Amino acid sequence: MSYIFDASSIFRAVIENKIDRLVGGYTDILAKYELGNIIWKKYFLKNEISRDEYQAISKIIYKVLGLLKLLSPEGHENEVLDTAVKLGITYYDSVYVYHSKKLKLPLVTEDHKLINKVGDYIKVVTLDELG
Repeated sequence: MSYIFDASSIFRAVIENKIDRLVGGYTDILAKYELGNIIWKKYFLKNEISRDEYQAISKIIYKVLGLLKLLSPEGHENEVLDTAVKLGITYYDSVYVYHSKKLKLPLVTEDHKLINKVGDYIKVVTLDELG
């Protein structure tokens, strides 16, 4: 089965060396920017990783993104925004939810607030639930 992966699950799969779970899945093109922001935050704001670590992680992430089919909500921006407003989630999160709903595929996320908000609207799981 295929899945829609958000940035939180992609990052976790990279950090925990569970990249095989991503193969054949989908994500949105915005994931590369969200992932870059996660790395920046861990390095610059939280000082959780070194410069060498963030550079290594960044290289791996860009390779991993090549394993996923990249999607875009282009032409459906109003539907994405309507979903964000309806569910009370960010536009970024709504992009993943849109793809999940449209393709009838489960969304994989580590964001438990998102899980709670969209669990009645789409099927949503965490990386651990993939096995």
